[in-house]
Amino acid sequence: MKYRILGGFAALIVIVATAAAAYLDTETDPGRYHQHLEEPGYTPCSDHGENVFCSHLPLVLIDTEGQEVPGEPGTGKHDRFHTTIYTTAPDGSDYINVKVSVIDNEEGNNHLTDVPAFVTNSLFRIRGNSSRRFEKKPYLLKFVNEEGEDRDISVMGMDAHNEWALHGPYMDKSLVRNYMWYNISGEIMDYAPNVRYCEVFINGGYRGLYLMVETITGGRNARLSLEKSENGADLGGYLLRIDRPTEKDLETPRDVYVLTERLMIVGADVAVRYPGKRNLTTEMSKQIELDFSAFEKALYSYDHDTEEYGYWNWIDVDSFVDYYLLNEFTSNVDANAASTYIYKSPGEKYKMCVWDFNNACNNYRDDDCGADGFLFPETGYYMMLFRDEEFVERVIERYRQLRKSFFSEEYMRQYIEGTIEWLGPAAERNFQRWKNAYAEDMLVLRPERNQYSLEEAETFLEDWLTARGEWMDGHIEALRFYGHPSRNKKYNH
Repeated sequence: MKYRILGGFAALIVIVATAAAAYLDTETDPGRYHQHLEEPGYTPCSDHGENVFCSHLPLVLIDTEGQEVPGEPGTGKHDRFHTTIYTTAPDGSDYINVKVSVIDNEEGNNHLTDVPAFVTNSLFRIRGNSSRRFEKKPYLLKFVNEEGEDRDISVMGMDAHNEWALHGPYMDKSLVRNYMWYNISGEIMDYAPNVRYCEVFINGGYRGLYLMVETITGGRNARLSLEKSENGADLGGYLLRIDRPTEKDLETPRDVYVLTERLMIVGADVAVRYPGKRNLTTEMSKQIELDFSAFEKALYSYDHDTEEYGYWNWIDVDSFVDYYLLNEFTSNVDANAASTYIYKSPGEKYKMCVWDFNNACNNYRDDDCGADGFLFPETGYYMMLFRDEEFVERVIERYRQLRKSFFSEEYMRQYIEGTIEWLGPAAERNFQRWKNAYAEDMLVLRPERNQYSLEEAETFLEDWLTARGEWMDGHIEALRFYGHPSRNKKYNH
């Protein structure tokens, strides 16, 4: 595998890793791969002219064989789920079958004429929610063999998997939000999706800079192992997705889901993501529903913080603390009610998993998420968790630990600058490809909040994170307000 260290930042990584070993209580992933640190930056080739496409990033070539890509949003609504209707393939399915080639040379740059690392059939569609409406579309790939069965393939050094999201940074003109925070989350939490930068061509047309992201699924070869026991006697693990409803047969089985009054109010539901629809029996879905409902009943009950019925009997508290801090620190408005994943491994408690930082760090379309204020202590599960003084103290202690390592201003600033420097000409090509769309699209409200160059976007993100850290430092102890007995009525048991 290609390998490079970016001098000063590599030294910082060593310092942070040492600090993390001293301060972080949860088990971290020692093999987390930061692409911009491990792989070489761009050095021009000497054996071809300037007109040859040449990149230090892997290339993903998709051939649709003339088919229209399904998943474009329409204007209609499903009466039952109030879900946007998306275009489908001519046969009515949500995917088309395409040919995918990935060029990722072990040494040197990548060119369109190079021999691919692999070629595979794949199911293909547009994915996402609001991002489907962007000029630069996000996509979903499901690798399959000639018989149409799932095919697990190692992509760009990531663990073998059959389902991948191609996220194209569009609103995020810094290009780093998802890459940076997935990787930091992977250092902090037990599990976070793998991610790599690449450049994408569809039917020979350049689509720009993308992130190949491991989707959150369980199964035999998934990094998030949720398989049931070999004899099949028990339920095993499962994965739930909290989000706005989507059309059937896309990412969750629509006929099996759990609803709570809280989620109905915000228009989200809880859907079974794993086991998949083909393997999810009626008995299993009922057991998941009962299991998850028992957790929610315990959390939202009067005795949620008692020894016998306490919420900690159901959840991995450290996981919920880390998930909160990662999304609170970044003001990730999508978290905790949408793009939210919760999983339960066999014999273990519920854990959280991060997903989608595209709108984080004051990049939300509708609202100006300033660097001040807390977003989550009165929403979702945290509305109840923050009523417990012990949970609040764990959050405060953990925040102080992370500010000495992955949340430190120096670490974050150098991470952003190091990534953008490493992207180099790939970032420039991406801006050139989409400059007309950027000029026309008012991606976030209030004109002054839109940035129109990589330099502006980088400065905006760095300055916001600095201000956010300073505000959190000065107000983190105010979280005790939410758990104070004077605010929360105690009941006799």
